[in-house]
Amino acid sequence: MFEYFENNYPWNLAIVTALGMGAVASDVDAACRPLRAIADADPAVSSPAWAEAWTGLAARLRRQAERDEAEHHRRSAGEKYLRGALYQLIAERAVRSTNPRKLALYRDAMAMFRRGVEQRSDAAELLEIPHGRGALPAVFVPAAGRRPAPCIVHFNGFDWVKEFNYLSMAAEYARRGIASLFCDQPGSGGALRLHGLTAEIETEHAAAACIDHLVGRAEVDPARIGIMGASLGGYYAPRAAAFEKRLACCVAWGAFFDAGEVLRMRAAAGERYANSVPEVEDQVLWVTGATSIEAAFAFMRRLTLRDVADRITCPLLVVHGGQDRQIPVDHGQKTYDAARNSRARKLVVLGPEDGGVEHCSIDNFPLVRDLVADWIADTHDVRV
Repeated sequence: MFEYFENNYPWNLAIVTALGMGAVASDVDAACRPLRAIADADPAVSSPAWAEAWTGLAARLRRQAERDEAEHHRRSAGEKYLRGALYQLIAERAVRSTNPRKLALYRDAMAMFRRGVEQRSDAAELLEIPHGRGALPAVFVPAAGRRPAPCIVHFNGFDWVKEFNYLSMAAEYARRGIASLFCDQPGSGGALRLHGLTAEIETEHAAAACIDHLVGRAEVDPARIGIMGASLGGYYAPRAAAFEKRLACCVAWGAFFDAGEVLRMRAAAGERYANSVPEVEDQVLWVTGATSIEAAFAFMRRLTLRDVADRITCPLLVVHGGQDRQIPVDHGQKTYDAARNSRARKLVVLGPEDGGVEHCSIDNFPLVRDLVADWIADTHDVRV
């Protein structure tokens, strides 16, 4: 993996994520070069500096977008608004959940994202799907070509947002004749930040809400709706597929078989464990809605595909990086083995000869993007 900082995995992961979603390398260098001196500092010092550096980039992109918009260069403005939204989200992920600035940064990113979609004239609809006491913010993108088309529902992971998935996947799905619904399910994105919906064990309920919406759309074939989840979504998506039988396929982009195993590995590794965000305990409290770290970890230990994955009957693809520093590679094999009743299952473990060895193969995002999109197209017999 490209590691801009010598010893800061959360920051390096964020940088590679940004680059995979459309960041400009010189922008990244401009933001991060001044941070090298404090990369090993306490997060109380380093995280605010990280947020300031990336919001500075976002502000610059907004100014440029506004100039383009004033000159009626809508597509150019849209590109810059979307990249500015990406930078703002990269800033926001390092801010503690208890800091009021986090929500302000998120709302600002969403405003830029919406403006970018509008100005670029993307074939995308921003919507909210009712769920529980709130709603699931989502982006629907129709397929190119024939209709009605198969559709893939995207769920996030532990610290992911739907906008990352949209920026990286929407165009590739559409070109292949696949519609997509990028959703902030409970415990992530706007569902957590705007509606207070914390993570759920029974992810099939949020999946059902998405399917209920999709079956009413003329652009979607209700018999060909699948689901995909990355990272912790490697639990969320297979769990949903196990109990929501309207799902016609499932992808675990980075397996997550049992959270209890991950917590034990993390405890054994101590400071050597590769946390995805600088202050992971704050993140887990926020995502789960727990009032103590003990209660949060107790919730997390219930996230397991043991005695669950054998209920999956639809086609299943599991993709895992062979040198994943966050989730052991054997979670891919365990998920595959447990899903013994899937009528068509496939396990892909990517090694150094392939690239994509890191967590969710973020070090070679295009490789796995194509692999996943092609498998979905093949599974639903789509040829465009």
